[in-house]
Amino acid sequence: MRNIFEYLGQKIRAKRLNVFVLFLLLAFFISLLSKLTSSTTQTLQFELQPTKLPSRILLVEDRLPIVDVTITTNGFNLLKYAFKKLKLNVDFSTLQKNDTAYYWEQSAHRAEIAQYFNSNTVIENIRPAAFSFSYATQFTKKVPVIINLQPEFVVGYDLKTPLRAQPDSITIVGPEQYLKAIDAVATEGLKMNAVKTDIDVALDLDIYDFPQYLKFSTTQVQVVGAVDKFTEGAVSVPVQLVNIPDGILVSIFPKEIPVVYYTSLSTYDAITPEDFRIECDFSTLDYASGVMVPKLVLYPSEAKTAALQINSIEYIITEKND
Repeated sequence: MRNIFEYLGQKIRAKRLNVFVLFLLLAFFISLLSKLTSSTTQTLQFELQPTKLPSRILLVEDRLPIVDVTITTNGFNLLKYAFKKLKLNVDFSTLQKNDTAYYWEQSAHRAEIAQYFNSNTVIENIRPAAFSFSYATQFTKKVPVIINLQPEFVVGYDLKTPLRAQPDSITIVGPEQYLKAIDAVATEGLKMNAVKTDIDVALDLDIYDFPQYLKFSTTQVQVVGAVDKFTEGAVSVPVQLVNIPDGILVSIFPKEIPVVYYTSLSTYDAITPEDFRIECDFSTLDYASGVMVPKLVLYPSEAKTAALQINSIEYIITEKND
């Protein structure tokens, strides 16, 4: 019998709890309905969307103004705008302008803003009442790309050809007064380690400090470069005397100088002594030193570097016998 009374008591308490929750939900919905049907004042923010802007005109604002529109309407109407990104189209063909700016006034465009709302909505205020859009005439300029890539090669490897950017230049569109100061655009920095194969990597241009209103033909380039195994070679090259005055003979020692060069294995066999030229210019002779200074005036493009192993030549001057 005792168990029966306990069971009935639990049922009664559960029913009371259910009735309480039901009344609580009804009260919440009645309160919500009351707020949605009553008038309320709210400020909405509109982003500006430029339209009919002449093609050669560039707005030089880092960020366009935000228009705050304060309205009075019921809650149901406000729900329409709660989850929408509000944008206000600005027809630049209708704005007043001078040589540097366009001018927008809310009094002249209040009717356009009112079209966003129904007849039960009252526009209380629009802020700011007026603002300007600074602009400049667009110009274009082509500038080279500077490669900011530092490869560290495995010992014995090197670049066979210089690094190249593809494209090697870009076009920038923006105000003339700003473009005058830009002579080149660099890539972002990158360091590569243990390189022994051809380089082919995409690099972004380092343009983050430039104004947002500048337009770039591309913001990324491909950097390429052929890599090969390198070795040293040596050849013996005859010394050529130039600018010798008439009436004298000049004898030199040695008559040939060894040249050490650095080249890729793939081009090593193609290099010959005839690809080099060493000259001694008599017109630059310093008699006090007692020696002539040879200069390497030509070496093949296949050689990355080349150097003389002897930097002075002894000479004897004699007169010609007619």
